[in-house]
Amino acid sequence: MAINSVKMYISEKNLIYNMEYLKSNFNKEVLAVVKSNAYGHDINLITKLLYKNGYKNFAVARLVEAQKIILNTNLSQAEILIFESIGKDFLNIIKENKNFIMSVNTFEELKEAIEYGILPEKIQIKIDFGFGRNGITLNYLEELKKYIEKKKLFFNGIYSHLFAVCHSDGLKIIKKFEDVVNFLGKERFKMIHLQNSSAIEKYGSLDITTHIRVGMVIYGLQGDGFFDKNLRQVFSLRGQIAGIKNLESSDYIAYNLKSNLTVNNSRYIAKVKFGYGDGFLKVNENTKCLINNKEYNITLITMDNSFIEVDENVKEGDEIIFYPDISFSVPILNMNIYELLVIITSRVEKEIVDEIN
Repeated sequence: MAINSVKMYISEKNLIYNMEYLKSNFNKEVLAVVKSNAYGHDINLITKLLYKNGYKNFAVARLVEAQKIILNTNLSQAEILIFESIGKDFLNIIKENKNFIMSVNTFEELKEAIEYGILPEKIQIKIDFGFGRNGITLNYLEELKKYIEKKKLFFNGIYSHLFAVCHSDGLKIIKKFEDVVNFLGKERFKMIHLQNSSAIEKYGSLDITTHIRVGMVIYGLQGDGFFDKNLRQVFSLRGQIAGIKNLESSDYIAYNLKSNLTVNNSRYIAKVKFGYGDGFLKVNENTKCLINNKEYNITLITMDNSFIEVDENVKEGDEIIFYPDISFSVPILNMNIYELLVIITSRVEKEIVDEIN
């Protein structure tokens, strides 16, 4: 029997449930962040599922991600916000593609875009509150207001970033953002957003915003400092045992001497076609996987395979689940689960299912 490699199963039901829950719970429209290959879930697959279910606003980090969505999917009415600066040499791509919305991160970028002929309806203004990232700084506000009024501009949106600040500082930034939006003219912006996933959990719904801008929570992934029991995990990473070897008759596991590995007196080692060539890092060695509802230790990870200490109850063809408890990643590996998922390579096939269990 030929055993295929590990697959990532994507639950459409859980994805749409999360979107509907977020929209209802915070009484806001949802801007779905699908950057970094939709946090490892496959950008084309996720945008296609969301679009089919009526969600047509997406955000990515880079122009190449927006181009990938449009190239591989038929999302004729989608709006895709690109966070990073486009660059003068690529403004023609924005101008010619009705789906793309650009961010302006400096006052000069705004003037360049308008002079090039980019409609303001295809522009979102980002405001910088001192995070050292990007955005128009507050010392340009007076000049920005005069320019907007002189040109009679009405934009696709305005936004900023609120993350990794103490609660009191966050409240101050929210107030500053409200003041900036009202100063420039709230009526000039179709979309107004400030909060990412952790900020909506921390501060709830804001009167000034029209949308929540969320990434990891739409996939059911939880971050530091908050946990919402209502969210459902969208992915499941599963495969089959490709072979069993008796350790008693061998001094080696793959290319390694058994004596150099941490093997906990197991008689058998199981092989799975899933390794660091698939994005399953060696830091996952000595963590747990799930076989037949029982935890087993992952002993060794090579480029193409992982080796798991098992007992006589495990047979070739048995199902194995990796990352069975996504909360383990931070305390054990000092990495969030989305850091581990975004590096899963294209060798791992994605398959849409209704539910995962």
